[in-house]
Amino acid sequence: MITPNHKRIFCFGCSFTQWKYMPTWADILKHYYKDTKTVYNFGQEGAGNYFIFNNIVEKSLEYNFTKDDLILIQWSGVFREDRFKDGYWSTPGNILNQDTYSKSIVKFLFDEEGMMKRDYSYVHAMQKILEVDNIDYEMFSMNGLRPASQYDTLNQINPTAFGFEYLYEDTMSKLHPSMYEIIWGTEDNPLGVATAKEIKGNPKTEFHPLPTEHLLYLEKVFKIEDDELRTYVDKITKELLL
Repeated sequence: MITPNHKRIFCFGCSFTQWKYMPTWADILKHYYKDTKTVYNFGQEGAGNYFIFNNIVEKSLEYNFTKDDLILIQWSGVFREDRFKDGYWSTPGNILNQDTYSKSIVKFLFDEEGMMKRDYSYVHAMQKILEVDNIDYEMFSMNGLRPASQYDTLNQINPTAFGFEYLYEDTMSKLHPSMYEIIWGTEDNPLGVATAKEIKGNPKTEFHPLPTEHLLYLEKVFKIEDDELRTYVDKITKELLL
């Protein structure tokens, strides 16, 4: 949890951490702690867990993480393919519904079990790195780390089981519930399905969480409750909606 001892907070993730149309949980933390802590938001739109892992490692060296820091990591979906090429990261998002890779490349790259193996090892390795260095951290995810659609988690009710998963039971038990689960989970679908909304100035239907939904996650998982913060986030959300 976030404590008074934490002088810096480093936030990592995908578009559920850094999004162009509206503030996220990381931005809300930056506002909330503006007078007491330094909050960094290193999320990137479309990022997969390969990018997130590399990003954390590089920032740990650049900023020299210490015991006074808190590292907040929002892992993304497993169906993502990040590439560093020609000097920059390409993070197109879910490989099944993007337009960066051709169908033939997607067919070659896509493998549910392989993508889970890749990402589970990133989560496990990052936990060990931070624990060995005595760095405080909290981990959660966008919509879980099962092989499921980025936008619809219904097929996680009876997910495909692979033989290696038991190896990571302790690793995955350290993650908080996913943002989908906390924000959009219902009795019928506890794992949640993103809800559509219309945002001013955005021609596309928006499926990312609203600022009020990001705050809900902070309230339920990180126990941050503040009337002034609620008023601030409610006002931003009202101004965003059509």
